Amino acid sequence: MNIWSIFKNHKKGFQQLKPFAMLLLIQEYIPEFYKENKRFKESEEYLRYNEWGLALESLIELADDSGHYFSNCFWNNLTICANKMEMFAEAEYCRQQLIKNETTLGSKLPNGSTAVKIDDNTYQHYTAKIVINKLADNRREKDKLDELINNDGFHIKWHGRGGIIYYVDNGKVLEISFEMSGVRQYDLLPCFDGLKGWSIPANKPFAFKEKSAIKEKFLEWLKTKRIKTDIQ
Repeated sequence: MNIWSIFKNHKKGFQQLKPFAMLLLIQEYIPEFYKENKRFKESEEYLRYNEWGLALESLIELADDSGHYFSNCFWNNLTICANKMEMFAEAEYCRQQLIKNETTLGSKLPNGSTAVKIDDNTYQHYTAKIVINKLADNRREKDKLDELINNDGFHIKWHGRGGIIYYVDNGKVLEISFEMSGVRQYDLLPCFDGLKGWSIPANKPFAFKEKSAIKEKFLEWLKTKRIKTDIQ
């Protein structure tokens, strides 16, 4: 069973899936930050050899060892999976983590997210790649990228106090996120320097000197639009 057929079945109800598919889906919604963790790799290995119970236990240990808060959906899905495999002690433990989340966080973490407590008022969040990709797909659909992609050049789309500047070049797309500036000398604060490659095709790195050439075009476009930024 490939991952996309699992996602299709997931829409019909997580409880209808077999434990293997449940665990694979739970793994897919774990943020990339944890993918190199020993417990996560153990879970993948156990799942490859159909050791479903050990794979589930490794996911519980991953969350416990990290000391981070995992989403309610993570613990709820593990509870369902554990019950299906008649691992009732593990299911009860996962239910207790749901209660812990509610009493300590006070709000639910979205599926595919985790939180790390920095201090009483600050949390650092991690988000699964699959969630980030879904949000990007929704945003591109809203921005009608399928129409923009046939028109080379720069296109600005606003989302509240920020947005995306799409640069299209012969079917390739670079997404430059920006925020409104809080100081008078700048209009926008684009996040350009940290870009390492094209957004479409996904993760395609820039060719030699390609980024510097795009930057020159970007600065010229900003000038024609009379948009002031902090890019030098």
